[in-house]
Amino acid sequence: MNLFKSCVLGSVMLVAGLGGAHAQAWTPSTVRIVVPYPAGTEPDVLARDIGNALSKQTGKTFVVDNKPGANSIIGTDAVAKAEPDGATLLMVDRLALVTNPMLYSKLPYKWEEAVKPVTDLARVNLMLGVRAGLPVKTFTELVAYAKANPGKLNVGTGGNGHVTHIGMEMLAKANGYTQTYVPYKGIGPAITGLAGGEVDAVIAGGVALAAQAKSERVRLLAIGDEQRAGFAPEVPTITEAGGKAGSIPSTVFALFAPGKVPDAVITQIHQAVVQAVAGSPMKANYAARGLEVGTSKPADTLASMKQETVKYEQVIREAGIRIE
Repeated sequence: MNLFKSCVLGSVMLVAGLGGAHAQAWTPSTVRIVVPYPAGTEPDVLARDIGNALSKQTGKTFVVDNKPGANSIIGTDAVAKAEPDGATLLMVDRLALVTNPMLYSKLPYKWEEAVKPVTDLARVNLMLGVRAGLPVKTFTELVAYAKANPGKLNVGTGGNGHVTHIGMEMLAKANGYTQTYVPYKGIGPAITGLAGGEVDAVIAGGVALAAQAKSERVRLLAIGDEQRAGFAPEVPTITEAGGKAGSIPSTVFALFAPGKVPDAVITQIHQAVVQAVAGSPMKANYAARGLEVGTSKPADTLASMKQETVKYEQVIREAGIRIE
């Protein structure tokens, strides 16, 4: 059982033990969910779906507020400065929170103080895809090609410091080869570039890559998970493909509140989210899109982020990745 699945089980047990006693009430009738990404992206859709489920669960009105830009910093800062009354929440890739302090010389906040975890909501296990014309059919062949042609392998990323950039650096370092990075303005354009033959390889959400694979413009080599994906069972895990375990990262979208929201209110929001997810069709609906929906205890989300801080700090420092 992986950490995410363990956290989901822990959340269910926590809710069962909460009962009706709360030291402080979650009172706002309208709750804003800030999404620091454009409309139509996975975290935006996820925020809208969990908002609808929470509305049915609690009777409150949930409004999604898109504040994209600066690798999620703009939206995160807005939540950090919001009133700590539970009326403002943040839906963000928790890896962005962890890595931004390593990428930027100045940030308007320290995430550990600015926001407080409520729960994980969905994990996206990334896949590695290559352009159809690249003369490799397996991951081991890709590694051999890259080693025989140092720096010749051009890999597309969602931008400098994006999870796909960091992830490709992790993959290359763990498996002993080098590559040249081609940053795009978002992972969507990077996938389009891969399908058009502009770059040789990309890691991204599996569903988007699988769609290109059906058109035979992209070849899927591995998924960064312990198990194969239900929507693409023919794609091996990275270890099955001959790579090192954990060398392709996962993205986890999580829900946060302003850092000064009382723990008792966090507990109420957490309980409502767990019950809303359990009572909605989100798990089944998102599975077909490559997202593993579930919840975690706030403390477990924080513990995972602290582990990621140590892991990614080394990767980013050794690769010299910076955004000024």
